[in-house]
Amino acid sequence: MPRRTLTHSLLALSTAAALSAGGVVPAAAAAPPASAVAPAAPSPSAEWVRTQDAPSRISAELPGRAKPEETSVPVDEGEAVAARAYRVDLPDGGAAGFTVHDVPGWRNTLREFLDGFLESYNALSDEPLAAKDIKETTLEGRQVLDARLVSEVPGPDGIAGFIRLIAEGDHLVQILTFGPAADADPLGRTQARTAASLRFPAGPSPAAD
Repeated sequence: MPRRTLTHSLLALSTAAALSAGGVVPAAAAAPPASAVAPAAPSPSAEWVRTQDAPSRISAELPGRAKPEETSVPVDEGEAVAARAYRVDLPDGGAAGFTVHDVPGWRNTLREFLDGFLESYNALSDEPLAAKDIKETTLEGRQVLDARLVSEVPGPDGIAGFIRLIAEGDHLVQILTFGPAADADPLGRTQARTAASLRFPAGPSPAAD
């Protein structure tokens, strides 16, 4: 596959990640199943920085200083939710980050959110993307979904990625790492470390002004 197509696919995935939610357009954030990657540090040279989403006080470590983006995400016809994405570009052309969505009264399932993410990506890219090794679990009382993202392009020129979705009260957190398929192993380690570093506030979030 020409490098131009890979670049276009990465851009489409990044765009979908920045928009994602519910079942229409996706946002950013998630971790691979434990069986998919070993939770080792991606690189000793990476400067990991803890980034906090101020409204929710949810935080995670990322391999660099995040580029924050605020967006309004459509979830149902005529309805949208606020979302804040924190992304770091990776040296290989991929990206890693997490997104916090404000979803009070949200009734969708994590699987529906994942389906919406893939629908949005596939609408933006000419290279279809599928979710593999989908695993739904409960972690510390929170619903969690992990999946591996795979493009239909064989070999190292395809896309590789990992996504984790976590339901936390009135928030939905998405952790996402993606890049060239040739870098699947370090991408998986980056995803695992980000997911392991995710922290939730001990008390209720402060009321919005």
